[in-house]
Order: sequence, then C-alpha cells, then structure tokens
Amino acid sequence: MKRAMVGAVLLGASGVFGMGYAIGVAMAERDLPQAAEAKPSEAFQSVPAAARKAWFPPVSEYDTDGGPLDDAKFNALADTLKEALAAEETLQDFEREAEVHLWSFIRRLAKPALSDEQLEKAKTLLATLADTYPNHRHLMDRQLRLVESYAEAMENTPPFSIFGGWFPKLEELDTDGKPFADETIERLMGILDTLLSLPETLADFENEVGTHLWRFTGRLQLGSLTESQTARIVSFLQDAKARHPEAGETIDTTIHQVRNLMLGQVAPNIVGTDSEGVEFSLEEYRGNIVALYFTGQWCGPCRREYPYQRFMLELYKDEPVTILGINSDEDIETLRDAKETEGLAYRSWWDGHGEDNTEGPIASAWNVTGWPTTYVLDEEGVIRSVNKRRAKLIAAVNRLLDERRMREFKEGRPAA
Repeated sequence: MKRAMVGAVLLGASGVFGMGYAIGVAMAERDLPQAAEAKPSEAFQSVPAAARKAWFPPVSEYDTDGGPLDDAKFNALADTLKEALAAEETLQDFEREAEVHLWSFIRRLAKPALSDEQLEKAKTLLATLADTYPNHRHLMDRQLRLVESYAEAMENTPPFSIFGGWFPKLEELDTDGKPFADETIERLMGILDTLLSLPETLADFENEVGTHLWRFTGRLQLGSLTESQTARIVSFLQDAKARHPEAGETIDTTIHQVRNLMLGQVAPNIVGTDSEGVEFSLEEYRGNIVALYFTGQWCGPCRREYPYQRFMLELYKDEPVTILGINSDEDIETLRDAKETEGLAYRSWWDGHGEDNTEGPIASAWNVTGWPTTYVLDEEGVIRSVNKRRAKLIAAVNRLLDERRMREFKEGRPAA
C-alpha cells in the first residue's frame, strides 16, 4: 500500500509534478556558497530559509530498509518539527517555510515501518499543529492524509528535490525562441548552485541532483543560448561534476543536453526500429517539419495528447509535416495495439526495451525524464520548440509552416 502511495507523496509535497552518500555535517551547517557571477540575493530569495539549514537528523538515520523505526528517533523527529515550525524565520513567512519543514518530516517516515503507536502519534502531532496554526490548517491536513496512508515501508525515500518553487516560473522565462540575456543565465546558475549546496541535497547528492538539473535544463529550453552562454553553463556543470563524481553520469547527460538539445541546435539523429521491427532514422525526414513525441500507453498525460495527434494527422495530411513517436511501453504489442485502437497512424520507434522501459536508449540519449516530452523541428532538423502540448504544439507547427510558405513566396517557388 505504501509503495502505491509514492505518487501521492510526490504530488502532495511538491504541489507540482515528477527522483547516497552522507556529507560532513559541518558543510551542511555553514553558509551556502554562491555562484561567483550570480546575484546572491536573488539566488537565496528563491530558496526558503527552511532549506538552507540542516534542521532534521540525516535522512540516512531513517533508512531502516523496511524495518521498524526506533521510538527515540521518531520522537526526535517530531520534536524537531515542532521546533522548526516555531522558529522565528518560519513564523515570518509560515506558508512558504512550513511546507519545506513538513516535507522534510514526512519523507523521513516513508521508508521505515511505523508501529501502530507511532502512526497514531504522527497523526496526533499533525492534528495538534493544525490547531496551533489554524490559518495554515490545510498544510497539516495535507500531510495528515499522507501519514494515514503509511501502512508499510516504501521502497525508496521520496527525494527532497521534488519540492518545487526554487526556479522562476516557466512563463517568466519563455523568450519565444529568442536568446536569453546573460543576466538570466547567471541567475539560473546561481539558483542551481544554491540548490546543489543545500543540506538535503548534499546528504544524498546522487539521487537529489537529477531533479534540480531537470528543472534547470527545462528552463534553458525556453530560449536559445549563445555560444558563450553554452560554454559558461558547461563549465559550471563540469565543476559540479568534479566536486561530486558520484553523480558524474547524470551531470554528463545534462551537459550533452545543453550542448545538443537546446533551441536553435540541430537535433541529434535517432536510429531505431519501428513497431514492425523496421529500422529507420530521424534524418530520413529532413525537409519536413517534424513533431516528436516521447510517449507511451502507460502514461495518462500522454494519452490525453492522442486527440490532438489524430487532429494533426488530418490537418497536415497534405502538408510537409511529420509526426514521429518514441514509445516507452514495456511490450511492443502495447504499441501496436495502441496505434490501431487509438488511431495513431504515425511511425514510432519502440524504445521500451531497456532494463527500465522509461530508460531506453533514445530517451536516455535525449535525457527524457518526464512524459510526454515533445520537440518540434524545422525542415533543417533544427529544434524550434520543446515541451509544447496540445494546441500550443499545433501553433508551433503552424508557425513553422507559415515561415516556410513566406520563404517560398519570396523565392517565387510554389508552396509545397
């Protein structure tokens, strides 16, 4: 039961969608370093004070591998939560700060097996806190619902990094494909540098870093990067890798993404087999505008794209537009059945044959960690938009069609 609640825990803690090695306590407790060229105030203002200090005992102390939790450790955890919520810096902005403390508390209860008495104590504690802070009862009630679902230990401790709100909102950074200002890049690197230095990140860096990097690159894909900006970001990431070699593979994948999968860059070629086992490549579709969907029948949000995909197939049937899928279902028969029953008459690579179906060779090479992920490429194979969905993806394709028609008109060529 507890494992089945992982998704609910993640959503409840972060308010948004979405992944060890203990580091010295002294480093966790000292002031966080800042990116050399970033504005420290901006970087710190984006991170609640509750996340900058190691309030709670290390999460590793609560990794009992499904065994029972020691009463003394449980009591220490409960006392720390009460102390943290009553702290002056928490009371100054309770809604923002308390969410971090509550998530830190809850995630430490995820992997050990709580006794019936401990479960009741946790519920009583949260109910008492709801009475103590009546204007913020909804925060306690949300955590209470999660605690009530804890009947047995989870397989993994939910990561601290899924808690959102660190970076600027996506709409604040969308440049409509235009280059970022240098100040924006420095601001984003300053925030990331701060996040990579948080006590909860450092305590389990290998598992925590992925989510921070995913949010960072997702924002970078909202605008285009200059060569100097790309070099600056790559250098920053290489420095992070040197400090944290245990996360080297994850950081290398991010570096590859920054170098090859940003707006304005020619998309890497994809070679694989389709649903009938026939090999084909992305480069075969040069000359067409291409909408790429990383998708799967297992994924609810992916299935919600299907009506728009069917509409696009009809809308663009006489246009130089191609839809291609990268399917991550475990069984190729699932892909074949979906194409027939859902009316998805476009070609797909089957990528669900890795050890983990969502970590197939194509998805891994493109650093896809969320589904659906979409790319729109122009006829030269250049990435023109990322992660547009539904009507916004259709609008992105239409814009490229309009650009193509205008070029052909100016060149005196008939429209395709």
